[in-house]
Amino acid sequence: MRVVMKDLLMRKTKRTVLMLLLVSVMLSACSTATPNPTSTPTLAPSPTFTPLPSQTPLPTATPTPTEAPTSTTTPTQTDVPFAGFSKDFRLYRAWNNGDETYFYFFQANIIDTLYAEADDYDLVCSPDPLYPHHMQCVAETKIFGEDAMTFTFYSDEARLRPVFSQVFYTGLVNDIVYHHANDCPDRGKDVYCESEYRLYDGRCYYAHTCYDACGLYYSRDNLPEVWNEFQGYTVPCN
Repeated sequence: MRVVMKDLLMRKTKRTVLMLLLVSVMLSACSTATPNPTSTPTLAPSPTFTPLPSQTPLPTATPTPTEAPTSTTTPTQTDVPFAGFSKDFRLYRAWNNGDETYFYFFQANIIDTLYAEADDYDLVCSPDPLYPHHMQCVAETKIFGEDAMTFTFYSDEARLRPVFSQVFYTGLVNDIVYHHANDCPDRGKDVYCESEYRLYDGRCYYAHTCYDACGLYYSRDNLPEVWNEFQGYTVPCN
């Protein structure tokens, strides 16, 4: 009986030992097992840097020299030959014709066009084709209400070189006085005038008295109302 019990105990012990050995072996196998390598994420390959081609500098435009403008020489105006007016040079009369004003001078003795100014008005003068010793000047505007005017004559069209200047009395004013005491059917027929030119204080004044078939017709003058000295009579001044 004891032998059987002993035998059973031995078996049981062996079985226990075997189980312990088996567990030991299994544990040993787990501890020595080669660990799976940690999976390293595969990085996407970086794009290879391709250097950009060097920018070829554009050719610098060489400035084309600008041609200097050719200077146009303004032709020099030729002065009108002027030998001077004669000692008897004077304004004979002035009148309006439409939008123009005419001035007629005696004894100018010019041979070509002459340029002038009457106060602020431009005039162009030329010899009278019928009476070359006399001169007619024209202003391309109507001048009225001006009596004493300063006339300046120039040898160039630009009116830069004066050659003569004098005050003349144009009579371009409405100073006519009509007289009606002798009115008759023949009024205005056979008209003739008598003129006087007087010096007051060194200035020439005119007085015109006109008659017709009826007698005294009209008169006109620019005699001063106030004066200091009457110096006598003189040559025509208008």
